[in-house]
Amino acid sequence: MLSTRPFTVLIADDDEEDRMLLEEAFMQNGLFDNSRFVEDGEQTLAYLQECFNPESGQTLPSLIILDVNMPLKNGIETLQAIRADRRFRTIPVLMLTSSRAELAKAYRLGANSYLVKPVHFADLIQMVKELMNYWRDTVSLPMDSE
Repeated sequence: MLSTRPFTVLIADDDEEDRMLLEEAFMQNGLFDNSRFVEDGEQTLAYLQECFNPESGQTLPSLIILDVNMPLKNGIETLQAIRADRRFRTIPVLMLTSSRAELAKAYRLGANSYLVKPVHFADLIQMVKELMNYWRDTVSLPMDSE
């Protein structure tokens, strides 16, 4: 049974150029309207909190993509905060970064995937397409049973 809730993606990345490339990759895959972009872990958590304000019009994202290296609250710290909050812990979290340094730690803390940013834009477009094919179209997510 397909969910009636829209599939949305929350993407946190502090690098303006990387955000622009991700926005374009989502746009190229017809997913821009269903994506929200923030710049750091603090904004990620604020966005999630705002989803519980009925006046905000925000809904919980179906998927969260976190850059590992961000200011204020990095991706690992943000992942920990998400997994510690019962309201958010079932949302799939993907780590997207240019380094493999935190790979084992991210999985220990509950990351659903750890992805290394592609060097070429065409590869990023393909990665986004494959991610959405899997997370939106293939798997059943907890929101599907709500």
